[in-house]
Amino acid sequence: MSSSLDTHRTSSTPVLADVLDALDRADSSAARVHVAANALVTMGFERVVISLRDVSLNVTMSVSAGNADPTGVTGYALQPLPGSVWRRRLAQLERFRVGDLYLLDGSDPWVAREFFAAAASPRGDGRTWLPTDLVLGGLYGADRELLGLVKLAAPRDGRRPTESTRRDLSSVVRHLAARLAYDALRSLAQRRSERLQRLQEAGAAMARSLDEHEILRELARQATRATRAEGVTIGLPDLDHDLLATPLRMVRGVERSRGVVRLGDGIIAEVARTGRPVRVGDRDADRAREKAGMAPHLSTYDVMGDSGSAASMLAVPLLAGIHLIGVLAVHAASTEVFSADDEEMLATMGSQAATAVANARRYAESERERRQTEALADVARAVGESLRLGEVLRLILRHSVSLLGVEGACVALRHDDYMHIVAAVGAADVLAGVHLPVAGSLLGKAVTENQRIVSNDFGSDPNLSRTVQRLAQIQRTAIAPLMTAGGTIGAISVINRERPFTDDDARVLQRLADHVAVAIVNARLFEEVERATREWKVAFDAIASGMVVLDDALVVRRCNARAAELCGGTIAELLGQPFGPSLLGAHAAEVASLGTLVQRSLAEGVPQREVVRDESGERLFEFLVAPHPAGGCVVTFDDVTSVHRLTERHRRVLETVTDAIVITGLDGRIAFANAASNALFRTSELVGQHVVALTAPDSLAEVAERERAARAGLQQRYECEVVCADGARRRVAISSAPLVEVGQVTGTVACLRDITDQRAGAEALVRSEARYERLFESASDGIFTVDPAGRFLSVNRGLLVATGLMRESLIGMPYAMVVDPRDHALAQRLLDQTFAGERQRLELRYLGAQGVPRVGAITTSPIFEGGVVVVGLGIVRDITDEELARATSAQRERLANAGELSQGVANELNNPP
Repeated sequence: MSSSLDTHRTSSTPVLADVLDALDRADSSAARVHVAANALVTMGFERVVISLRDVSLNVTMSVSAGNADPTGVTGYALQPLPGSVWRRRLAQLERFRVGDLYLLDGSDPWVAREFFAAAASPRGDGRTWLPTDLVLGGLYGADRELLGLVKLAAPRDGRRPTESTRRDLSSVVRHLAARLAYDALRSLAQRRSERLQRLQEAGAAMARSLDEHEILRELARQATRATRAEGVTIGLPDLDHDLLATPLRMVRGVERSRGVVRLGDGIIAEVARTGRPVRVGDRDADRAREKAGMAPHLSTYDVMGDSGSAASMLAVPLLAGIHLIGVLAVHAASTEVFSADDEEMLATMGSQAATAVANARRYAESERERRQTEALADVARAVGESLRLGEVLRLILRHSVSLLGVEGACVALRHDDYMHIVAAVGAADVLAGVHLPVAGSLLGKAVTENQRIVSNDFGSDPNLSRTVQRLAQIQRTAIAPLMTAGGTIGAISVINRERPFTDDDARVLQRLADHVAVAIVNARLFEEVERATREWKVAFDAIASGMVVLDDALVVRRCNARAAELCGGTIAELLGQPFGPSLLGAHAAEVASLGTLVQRSLAEGVPQREVVRDESGERLFEFLVAPHPAGGCVVTFDDVTSVHRLTERHRRVLETVTDAIVITGLDGRIAFANAASNALFRTSELVGQHVVALTAPDSLAEVAERERAARAGLQQRYECEVVCADGARRRVAISSAPLVEVGQVTGTVACLRDITDQRAGAEALVRSEARYERLFESASDGIFTVDPAGRFLSVNRGLLVATGLMRESLIGMPYAMVVDPRDHALAQRLLDQTFAGERQRLELRYLGAQGVPRVGAITTSPIFEGGVVVVGLGIVRDITDEELARATSAQRERLANAGELSQGVANELNNPP
């Protein structure tokens, strides 16, 4: 190829065609880069460097061609720098773009410093190549991502490339980029195809088994095949107890077991807590963790244990839906071992394994459930077929031994402060008949605390019974209480087996214990049947309501004492008599309705309830009629006259009150509303409406909170706005309390009073007082009020300005402190006459600012409350200037009059008569 290129150096087009053809024929990306580098050298450049880069712009491959000495041609060496520098450079390169290339001018200080670490060359004539000139080309992928860089320096002709040369260079760079992108896509497709095939093989391999441990071993094998892992760990984290179980750990093909350890804060713990894969030891992954503010390094103990340390780790969750089955972790001693593809591969394998493990666990659980169900069915059948307690207990104990794989079992019943072992089999047979104290045995603890007990170290248990231990030599035991509706009556216990007992074993034992409890209760009930029958007869006669058993003709066949009393006779007199006439009267019209009620109950087969009045109309009876299994019916009845009268009184009270009263159920809907409520909301259809529909939006939160508090038993008093049927809003004061029926809160009772008009009047009064206060303060005259002792109660700003004092100095002080001492007597007389109920007006001297006497015209008025003067109101107007003006005018008038008199006297003297 080189000879072909040399042959066509003088012609641009043949050289370019040969270069592009050579790029197409190269068999790999690396070969294409070498072909391109050599071709660019033959196209006239002594120094060519082509570098391929990753997404972080770090170099993954670099090829140089031309002069081997980087300084032998240009005198300067091109600086090899990391991707972070190139990310910073890219933004500065746009100003040098010419077409698809960047022509970096060596006279630019930034170019010389960044690319050559040298001073800028002197500016040339624009055509001559400078020592620090550089041609740069970008290799871009299909999505314009940067795949690499092409750097060209030192042209052999010493000239900057012409337009034709630039076109050829751009063609080579673009073609190389296209071929590299194609190679990358083809490699990606091949890797994904291989990965998909491997995932299919792994999924099929794990799906073939229903044994959990075998599935985990297959997962470890597939994870080792799919990655370059040196070790595999599968952990089962327990987040609630901060523990980590490791069912499988392999290091370099050797399985190394490890017990349960603390979960801690390692890579498995982080995956378990977050549910996301974690990759450590990979440059991109570590950088992403640092940017996210997460610790770049995690403990390797939960992956490696005592096997050394790892430089690369990858852990993925085993998720079945949102349920965490476990964590798969792989590790290697070198860095940069695991990639994002490996992470995706193991995450998919983890999902497949989680599904397979979940299926295996469900299968194992179903098998256990099947065996347990069969055993429990046998026990249930025995309990249902026999009332002989001894036979049932022996059958249950045999099933307990078989299901749980134990050496023996026993049942103990509580009698006062002792536990009596009434039945035992196997190794526990020696315990039959033993009495143990409740306070000093595990059996007693299970009964008193009403809980299952598992003890796998019986010899060191603080509740150990030495009598039991001496007889049976127990190492392990599981105990379940015998719980019934009437309390815990005893316990069942199983003892000794090779593997420790678990909570699952205790749960199975509890199910057996439930059957034991049923068998014991049935036996005891059978013994109590006759005694209960006798007690029922006594109870029937003692029922507070009347009860009769009627045949199809409605004739009394059986009755209690209360029924005879309500019918006005004795039991003997009532038996054999028609029930309706005996209770209601021979000619009562309600007898027919009672017969209809009975017929309806018999026809529908369900109890019927109705209230009927007697012949005289003075009594009301409530009937409950239910069909009798042997024919006829059972009628329960009682006199409810007083109850109905009381109810009617309450209804009338509610209808006559002026305040609205509503009862609201727990669902927030109105169950009752009186007439005042309909008037308030302007509708007659309040019942059934929700409180939310009747409450203004801005009051909804408070009403909801108050209703919750009322249902909790707290009396509530508050105000809110309601919305009437016509859309009008009204302000109401509400008093709310819980409605308690048969000891339970069934809703709330609320009393609503319309205070809209009252609130409007109060607001108008507040506004009036505010206007008065503004007028009071803005008046130019001094305004004040005093009490009977002459102390200031209030003063306005005009008086403060006139006296030059502060409000705090005047309030509570006597009026005399602002009156000229010469007018104290006059001021006291003014005060006395005002509080005598007379309106006064006079002029008074007072002390102005800096104590200068001033003259004011004061007007006072009494203020009455209940016919008594309690406050004096005064208004002062300063007339000092007016008085001074009047005095000056009078003086001038006197002087003028005096002058006229003197002139008249002179005239009389000069002209005698």
